[in-house]
Amino acid sequence: MIRPLFQERRTIRMIAWFLSSILFNAFPATSSGQQPSFPFSDPSKMFEQFFGAAPAADRAELEQIEIAPRDETQIGERASREYLAALRRAGTKVVTRGDDFQYLQKLIRLVQPKMEHADRYRSIRLFLADSDETDARSFPGGTLIFYRGMLDFAENEAAMIGVIGHELSHLDRGHQLYDAKRMKLMHNTFSGANGFSPDKFFHSGAMLMRSFSRPFRPEDESQADKDGAKWAYELGYDPREMAKLFLRMHERDRGAAAGLPSFLRTHPYHLDRYKALMDLYNELQTANPNPKLVIGADDFAARRF
Repeated sequence: MIRPLFQERRTIRMIAWFLSSILFNAFPATSSGQQPSFPFSDPSKMFEQFFGAAPAADRAELEQIEIAPRDETQIGERASREYLAALRRAGTKVVTRGDDFQYLQKLIRLVQPKMEHADRYRSIRLFLADSDETDARSFPGGTLIFYRGMLDFAENEAAMIGVIGHELSHLDRGHQLYDAKRMKLMHNTFSGANGFSPDKFFHSGAMLMRSFSRPFRPEDESQADKDGAKWAYELGYDPREMAKLFLRMHERDRGAAAGLPSFLRTHPYHLDRYKALMDLYNELQTANPNPKLVIGADDFAARRF
């Protein structure tokens, strides 16, 4: 997702419920009627285990959980349908026709083959929200919702290609499926389907606590930025235009209230995103020089498709 940082929200839900659930269910009586010993004699160690920084192993464990394409499609259709309904209730018109819509479709078809899992997302559904908000969103299964404000803010085709690549990267890497994977892991952990083990229970519980405390990760956004910029470069477009988009967002939001601390944020700072993409541009030019990169301001303004 690409959106203003002042819209940060929904980052620490369910922690109190989750912790109480763990404490309530963690110590079933054994056949002898005795309770298993508490895994942490040091309360500070327990707090660190539950709320500390999520190690790479946490993400690796979630990566191993499979979500079938059919299940992903159902998740995405439900989520996108609810989101579109919310837009309409708020008075935002949603369109699936017109020059802007067809132009976006053309650019999506251009970028989509760059996805590693393009075969899984052969059909990309597109909706255009008639709003001046600078946002774009992707949903599991292959649904994209772009705001007209993002089209206006992008200024050229190169920047728009990068934004489209960013959203397709979220699909390609399964970033939106982590909620479903968390739910699946939670079910497996709390149902006791594989037998009860205090060590395994608290390992999974601690991992889920860290995961729920950061349901969206700036690392995912940075990864999607890099994919979008890299794919743009491979298609002959100048990724510096995508970087400049974040620089303009930084200038626009300069006077906004201070954001959340980094470990609670869903997106990196705009200026950090700008610098990271400029560094990536230099790396790409060093590895495979291209002095004739396209910006496409005229085609963008004319919505040529």
